[in-house]
Amino acid sequence: MADNPDVGLTLDSEQACSICHGRERKVVSKIGRGFEKLTTVICTGCGLLQSHPMPTAAELERFYAVDYRKKYKSTHEPKLKHVYRYAPGAYQRVAQLAALTGPEQRRFLDIGAGSGEILYMARKMGFEVTGIEPNTGYAQYTRTKLDLPVQNCNYEQAGLPKDHFDIINLSHVLEHLRDPLASLRFLNGLLRPGGILCVAVPDIAHTSHAPWTRFHYAHVHNFNHDTLKAMVLKSGFELLPESNDSTTLIVRKTGAAFCDVPRPMEENYRRLWSGLTASTSVAGHVASRRGIGRFIGKLYRYPKEYILAKTHGSPRDILDHVFKRMDAARRP
Repeated sequence: MADNPDVGLTLDSEQACSICHGRERKVVSKIGRGFEKLTTVICTGCGLLQSHPMPTAAELERFYAVDYRKKYKSTHEPKLKHVYRYAPGAYQRVAQLAALTGPEQRRFLDIGAGSGEILYMARKMGFEVTGIEPNTGYAQYTRTKLDLPVQNCNYEQAGLPKDHFDIINLSHVLEHLRDPLASLRFLNGLLRPGGILCVAVPDIAHTSHAPWTRFHYAHVHNFNHDTLKAMVLKSGFELLPESNDSTTLIVRKTGAAFCDVPRPMEENYRRLWSGLTASTSVAGHVASRRGIGRFIGKLYRYPKEYILAKTHGSPRDILDHVFKRMDAARRP
């Protein structure tokens, strides 16, 4: 890409990669969303991407508690149009997980509960729900507007019981964490034997986003299917058939010891490097089929979401409406 003079610069990391144990990194980008200065590096042994330097734990804790939602959503609590946008996907996710559990498996934990759509749908389906949300405004919203049991902290501060939960949902959270492998292993310990984890992250290999919006401060790690799968398998989980080749994986706790064997994936690195460093101009992306398609989609979707959200009036009304409609369609 233009304006990235240091792309390709090789760095030696003091910390071994958690997947392949390699130490060599290459600079893949020097800009972040909004054309902010942000250096992102890729591990040449497997393709795992991360920010360089990595923000400190204190910096990230402050950012997610106070600044994150304001910076990326321009609001301290969800807008009605966002609730309407996310509600159908939340129903589908919970219905998929419910189909994998029995009537005695009712304990559902959502880490990074956000605006609460998944927890709300899980409670409507009969689960005993618990939520963790580090952002102050969003946690307050889920408690007051949706009456959900959400703690305003990170998962390490929450005092969560070991071997307790049947399902843990981790949707678009892992990419925000400084040590994703340690986090997955911690969550493994919270699950009962045979418990299910659903982990979803953005796919850095996806080509719908413009190159100058691909990386941003909030995502300190970036995954594709292969790097996410490798990290999950090193954390005591097995993939279920419901997973696919995307970056949404549904996995089951195996009870096996954690695997510390390095998993080199040089071909995955080469494939990602080629795609991420391909030159794309602003005009070229906007004029491309995917750029035009995204623009037209937004022109149709945004006014529709706004009108329908306003019609139903409140977050609960929207969620109840979507649940009733989709539940009727799912059941015979």
